[in-house]
Amino acid sequence: MKWRRTAVAVALVILGVALQTTLFVKLRPFGASPALALLLILAVCRHLGRVPSLLVGFSTGLLLDLLSETPLGLWALVLTTVAFVTVRLRSRFEDDIRLLVPGVFLLTFVALALYALLGTIFGEQTLADAQVVRKMLLPAVYNTILLPLVLPPVTRLVGARGGGRAGWDQ
Repeated sequence: MKWRRTAVAVALVILGVALQTTLFVKLRPFGASPALALLLILAVCRHLGRVPSLLVGFSTGLLLDLLSETPLGLWALVLTTVAFVTVRLRSRFEDDIRLLVPGVFLLTFVALALYALLGTIFGEQTLADAQVVRKMLLPAVYNTILLPLVLPPVTRLVGARGGGRAGWDQ
């Protein structure tokens, strides 16, 4: 059963990466697009164990790195960090919408800020862009708006976390 959830999660994030790198490259209201892969990582890591969450986050980031012109490993590091934070904080957020919505906004904004900071360190001059704050705020707002459309289907498809057994797979 654990492998089914992980396989469904991988299929969902691959679909998210495909949409983000094709559809949302052209569809950019106000000059920014949603960070759909990041939103899907947030959604699926709520239901996966620790290690599968980190592997899905890293793999999704690596796929984004390979499909974009960023230094290899930049998105992988950011999405692995998002997966780790999601796993660590998921018990506090669970299904409380009063915490979930601002949490998604904040995690998206912080992840994009981390991406901008690391991109600048690796020579991308991301923080030199005059519109950098807008390019971090708008995707966070878009992800918050898309949350009610993404979270229920992901919860239905990936399902609840299993078991009460302690260990790395929880």
